[in-house]
Amino acid sequence: MIRTWYYIFLSLLLSFSAQAAEEKAVAAHGLRALKSEGVAEHALGADSYIQMILGLIFIVLLIFALAWLMRRMGRLQSVMGGTMKLLGGMSLGQRERAVLVQVGDTQMLLGVAPGSVRALHVFDKPVVTGTATASGYRFADKLNAILKQKAAR
Repeated sequence: MIRTWYYIFLSLLLSFSAQAAEEKAVAAHGLRALKSEGVAEHALGADSYIQMILGLIFIVLLIFALAWLMRRMGRLQSVMGGTMKLLGGMSLGQRERAVLVQVGDTQMLLGVAPGSVRALHVFDKPVVTGTATASGYRFADKLNAILKQKAAR
């Protein structure tokens, strides 16, 4: 990355020095004499290069800011009108997860693995309520408690 910036800086420096040499030649010999020799007046000045570079930096920063904003907004989870909510998740392995999803009034425990999603259990009554997640209950603790209750039966 540093090498790339070095080459960009070096190429800009060379173009600025070539432009400065051309401007000195124009000032010394006169513009008409250089035009007759086939040298046209310069199309881009140093200020144009600076403006172009600042514009490119602004666009790159804008792209990063929009990506950060999309990540903060939760990848637009409200696409379904708020009827589907992700209540929690827990890693079960390197690439496997258990996820608790609420669709309407029904809560489902889903197993998510690469290439497959399976319903592990559909709960009759809500396991996690909106107040439980806000008060600090963790999904993993709640799932462990439920599994212990089922094992005790």
